[in-house]
Parts: sequence; structure tokens; C-alpha cells
Amino acid sequence: MKTIFITGAANGIGLATAKHFAGLGWFVGLYDINSDGLQSLLDSGEFPHACGKHCDVTQRNSIKEALAHFGSHTNGRLDVLVNNAGVLSSGAFEDIKPEAHDLIIDINVKGLTTVAQEGFPLLKQTPGSTLVNLCSASSVHSLPLLAVYSASKFYVNGLTEALNIEWAQHDIRVTAVKPPIVNTSMGHAIDQRITQRMAVDVEPEQIAEAIEMAIKGKRVSYLLGASAKLWGVIDKLLPESGRRRLVRYLSNH
Repeated sequence: MKTIFITGAANGIGLATAKHFAGLGWFVGLYDINSDGLQSLLDSGEFPHACGKHCDVTQRNSIKEALAHFGSHTNGRLDVLVNNAGVLSSGAFEDIKPEAHDLIIDINVKGLTTVAQEGFPLLKQTPGSTLVNLCSASSVHSLPLLAVYSASKFYVNGLTEALNIEWAQHDIRVTAVKPPIVNTSMGHAIDQRITQRMAVDVEPEQIAEAIEMAIKGKRVSYLLGASAKLWGVIDKLLPESGRRRLVRYLSNH
């Protein structure tokens, strides 16, 4: 039975991914800071082959314990690690509290890095394993009103590109999925000046399907959604001044 470890699994994209792979017959590891939510999911009967535990990705020891817990249920097998946990704060850069900026960096950058590093031993000992990092369409060009979040996703993209090459020698494939704005609580927390032009019209279940596609595929990253794909193509073709004008339009600046 194939196995998958998911951070941020109690809601949103993480939960949709857990349900998707449970439906495919995989053994699913659900890990999240929301212990009560996880227990309710594990008691629900939706996950016949699963385990779960509290995991705070800002704490290395918590990540180590979660991976050890997962490995004890799978005999050390980890086919896919989904680095999904993330947070977002939206608004004018100077108006967002410093603590909120710090949290984005602690979870989206440091946490994702630590999960990848601590997950490496299990991935390495599992033939043909995959690390999937959740990135964002905002890594095409950093968006005003999402400055630190966008920057964190540029980091995710860069780490993915490097590890895709570096870990190939260990038979570990590293890839990223880059969703547009998704219909989750995070998606609805984005400043309305952005969502006026970039609609919240993608469901978390679609991202779960894209993660399955990414696992089966060969590309380093997958930009999702027709509008985001178009943005990605146009962004590559335009000069810097044109790229800035396009992003100013998309973010109502």
C-alpha cells in the first residue's frame, strides 16, 4: 500500500488531499497543529487506512515526532510527502503586524524546509518517492498586498528547483504545485482589491487532483488554473515594464 504524509491536513487543501488519496486506497498520514480536528477526522470513518498526530511545523522536534509516528505505522515507508502547511496575511506591507510577517516566514519558509530535511531519511529509503511542495501562482510575479507571502513562495519555488536536481541521485523526485486563489479560508482572507480581478474560483479538491497529477508527472512545477497559466505565459514574454503594468492591473494598483 502506498503511503502519503500531509502537513496542514485538518482543513483546506491538506484535508482535500487526504480525502483524495484515501479514496485511492493509500495509507494517509494526517498531521496538523489542530489536534482536535485531526482526531475528529480519524474518528469519522473516512480514513480506513490512516494515522495522525499533532505537528507544529515551526518546531523541529514536533516534526521529528510526527515523522517517527508515521514511520512506525508504515514500516518506514514514505512514498509521498506533501509539504502543505502554510499561512497568509494580506494587505499593505507596512500595516501588517510584524508577528504576522514572522509567522509566514516561520511556517512557509522555515517550516517547509525543516519538513523536507527531516522527511529525507524516510523518502530516501522508499524507492521512487516524491516530495510535493505547495507553492503559489504568486511566485510568477510577487503581488502587492501579498508581498511577504509571495516572497515565501518564491523561496518554495527555488528550493524545489534545487532539490529536484540534488535529490535525483537518491531516487527522490521533488516537484511543486502552484495554485491560483483557492476557495478556502486562506483564499478568502486575501485583500479584495486582488480578488476583484483574480477570482476565487478553484476548489481544494482540484488541487488534490493536481497533486496526484504532479506525482505521476515529470515536471519540476505545475502552474494551475487557466488564468494563472495565461499569466505565466504572458509574464515570460513581456519586458519588465510590461510585467509591472500587468501585476498592477491584477492587484488594482
